[in-house]
Amino acid sequence: MKQYFNNYFFFLTLSLCVVFFIGFSYYRFMVKHDYVVSYHGSCDPITGKCFMSCDDDACTKPDYYTEMQKYEPDLYKECGQDIINCDLANICLLIDRKCSVTYCNKSTSDKDNPCQTPIDVKTRVQADPINNSNNINI
Repeated sequence: MKQYFNNYFFFLTLSLCVVFFIGFSYYRFMVKHDYVVSYHGSCDPITGKCFMSCDDDACTKPDYYTEMQKYEPDLYKECGQDIINCDLANICLLIDRKCSVTYCNKSTSDKDNPCQTPIDVKTRVQADPINNSNNINI
């Protein structure tokens, strides 16, 4: 028995560590829900510096968003199972732990997620379908 333990000490120790970490991870993620959720929050390009993504090459309907991170127990307590239609999922409340909202700036943008600069409310650009140009209305 002692010879067997000496020959397989590394594998036995490694196996016990793997079983321990699998059990610990299961308890943390599935029982306690102790993790941070990352998702895209809603953003208004008129008032904030938003990330912009497009579904097609022409970018006919851009999607404006912020990068949100929230602690899962807080998010579940505020919104339940449906975070898509929950307004509280898009802001950090005072009672939230581990919550952050990342707005777009030079250090957070890249070629896949460019920044959309805030649209000036006084000057709005509207497409002119007849002349195929942009008109600026003040």
